[in-house]
Amino acid sequence: MKRASVNALVIDNLSRSKTSIVMSSVGIIVGISALVFFIGLSEGIKEVVLKKIFLIEQVEVVPPKVGFGVEQLGALFGAKPSNDQLNDQMTQTFKGVEGIEGAYPKMKFTFPAYGFGGKELLGRDIRGEIIADGIEPSLVRGELPATAGFEDLEGPRACEGDEGCVAGSHCVSGQCQALSCDPKTELINEQGQAGERCARGSYCAADYQGSAGRCLPPIPVLLNEQLLELYNGGLAVALGGGRSLPKIGKAMVEGFVFNIGLNRSAIMRRRGPVLKRQVRVAGFSDKAISLGVTLPISYVKRFNQLFTSEDAGRRYHSIVLKVSDQRFFPSIVEEVKRRGLALADKTSNAEQAAKIIKTVEALFALVSLIIVGIAAINISQMFFMLIYQRRREIGLLRALGASQGDLKRVILSEAAIIGLTAGAMGALVGYGAGGLVDLIAAQLPRFPYKPESFFIYPSWVWPVAVLSAVLFCVIGAYLPAREAAHQEPAEALTQ
Repeated sequence: MKRASVNALVIDNLSRSKTSIVMSSVGIIVGISALVFFIGLSEGIKEVVLKKIFLIEQVEVVPPKVGFGVEQLGALFGAKPSNDQLNDQMTQTFKGVEGIEGAYPKMKFTFPAYGFGGKELLGRDIRGEIIADGIEPSLVRGELPATAGFEDLEGPRACEGDEGCVAGSHCVSGQCQALSCDPKTELINEQGQAGERCARGSYCAADYQGSAGRCLPPIPVLLNEQLLELYNGGLAVALGGGRSLPKIGKAMVEGFVFNIGLNRSAIMRRRGPVLKRQVRVAGFSDKAISLGVTLPISYVKRFNQLFTSEDAGRRYHSIVLKVSDQRFFPSIVEEVKRRGLALADKTSNAEQAAKIIKTVEALFALVSLIIVGIAAINISQMFFMLIYQRRREIGLLRALGASQGDLKRVILSEAAIIGLTAGAMGALVGYGAGGLVDLIAAQLPRFPYKPESFFIYPSWVWPVAVLSAVLFCVIGAYLPAREAAHQEPAEALTQ
């Protein structure tokens, strides 16, 4: 039979069996819609859990946790195990490991600090403890705009003129030098005209004794979006004293300046030198500490050396290993454990979360495919019934010269068209169901990490959904097609 004749026969057969086809396609539509729905939901969950709550693109290494071994017990009494120091040398050794794009140290404050301010944003000043750590600016390079200025603004800086220096500094002998000022009057008392203040973008920061000062730009810090989510989702009410403080967004916070006190606590008394500084929110990054602020690491090194010890300014608290591809994540974790180091809780949780999500995703896909498989059995039964009804027609076609292959092509083509149509409808139903869930979820109160949409549909989900429907329908129709092709023409015509 010619292709045109086969196509015409397929269309005619489908038009004569509309009711049976529609009833048999329901299972395919339900199965494919469930497949699309669950894939979109799984991808949406992964986006939030593995890219916002946990970070699967990085491995954070920490010193081994204290246990009950001899070495760990020695650490309790002041003995330092050989691998409890994360330093520059160890950081370099990780850079040659396959799958690691870069190794970046992190260092926490080893002294208390508090923050105060916020009236411009919240309508009232808030005072509380500050948790802070430091990272290499290169870790977040590319995430922040060039104007963010997340760098060490107080460190040595070569220059050819004043324009090459930060606000509040001028060029002296090829090096930027901060202008001296009086903390009480905030007036420049050297290298400036009488009555002149620190340049815009800087302020008069008192030195450690408080008798002299320098014009310094605010320290740039990064925040994590989780902190914003936590505030908007609960802290706004808790800190409001009976009424909710205003919700704030990222654009409102970026560039915001507030004050911090170093080597002082908001909840307990402490002796020793104190330093007050201004900080500026340079932006948001998932590399920043979840609850607190993140500074360029050179600031943290200097402050730790000043308020704790020289050693505290050299020892890192963790090393962030940037993973070039998620496929290397398990092998990098094994390499960390082989070296006798431990994983930060966030990385361990990310590892467990990834395994759980993969298991749930596989379960969702299995349930969907079982539904489609049952529907394929129904398709098979439908074609067996149609073949029985058309046995004389099939016998006549064979008598007129149709080959076994022609009959198989007719029936399998019908099955493919049913699968194509049902698969497309199922994909639309699944997408619509996801939209309906998002519409209902939008009416719920805001909670931490609540996404704009709970569903993310990869581009491959649509062809996979439709082709799966076609494949299962063709598989379901294969045995009926084979039986139809092997019918004897004479026997079929005499029944």
